[in-house]
Amino acid sequence: MTSAYLSSQPGSPAASQRHWRLDEIDFAAIRREDIADDEALFYLVISASFVEILADLYTANLGRRYADDAPASAWLNEQWRSEEIQHGDALRAYALAAWPDFDWDRAYAGFAEEYGAMCTMEQLEHYRGLEMAARCVVEIGTATLYNGVERSTREPVLRDLAGRIKRDEVRHYKQFQKLFKQYRDSEKLGFWAIAYAVFKRVAEARGEDSNIAFKHAYLGRHPQADAAEIARAWDAFNRSLGPWAKSHYPYRMAVSMLLALLPMPALLRRGLKWPLLGVARLMMFG
Repeated sequence: MTSAYLSSQPGSPAASQRHWRLDEIDFAAIRREDIADDEALFYLVISASFVEILADLYTANLGRRYADDAPASAWLNEQWRSEEIQHGDALRAYALAAWPDFDWDRAYAGFAEEYGAMCTMEQLEHYRGLEMAARCVVEIGTATLYNGVERSTREPVLRDLAGRIKRDEVRHYKQFQKLFKQYRDSEKLGFWAIAYAVFKRVAEARGEDSNIAFKHAYLGRHPQADAAEIARAWDAFNRSLGPWAKSHYPYRMAVSMLLALLPMPALLRRGLKWPLLGVARLMMFG
């Protein structure tokens, strides 16, 4: 865990190659009064910081899977990994400054132990092209989430940070999409195989990883909570996101990025956009 934090500090070799740095963000300028009563935002930021900073684990698995593809392996290990960890470091720094009473390190340790055990090679798709499509879906989820946070929050430091991360995630999506198309052609992947992999990952988007991150964020505030209390809190948290999503979540952006992964005529893609927008609004946040 310490190495992940140090890797993103100004002056380190990894940090010097990045397009933005942690010391560009003035965490001391956080206006706590703008977020003091926003419980949903607290759990969004804390959960995101947990998942982002654990990039070492799932990047290692992807690196092994694509080890014989030098360009893909280099991008995964040298750029994507470091930028994802940087996101986690930045969100951790924000959390420490915004909610100083929250024991981030203890809560993260519980998350890393539970979630880390699930990050195995067996989780990856059998075809490498389908795994790249699944990674595109993950990047869509993160890019649109940070887009929504950027648009909705009144707190200026978080708005700035969310915008920076959003732009990174959109760029990551484009690189994964490029790799996906290369493997799609070489592995001769058809429409239905791709569609199944994409929408399976969409269905998992609010699944186990998000639930585990929320669980340990909640336990960080309520260490005596039992499983039933955590389940009720998780349900309440998801319900609370509905009104927020209606006003701030970029559904059109999400659907357009998803449809771009499916090999189909442009006319059909345009025709599917509006029905899928309705489905997305029903599925994603209630």
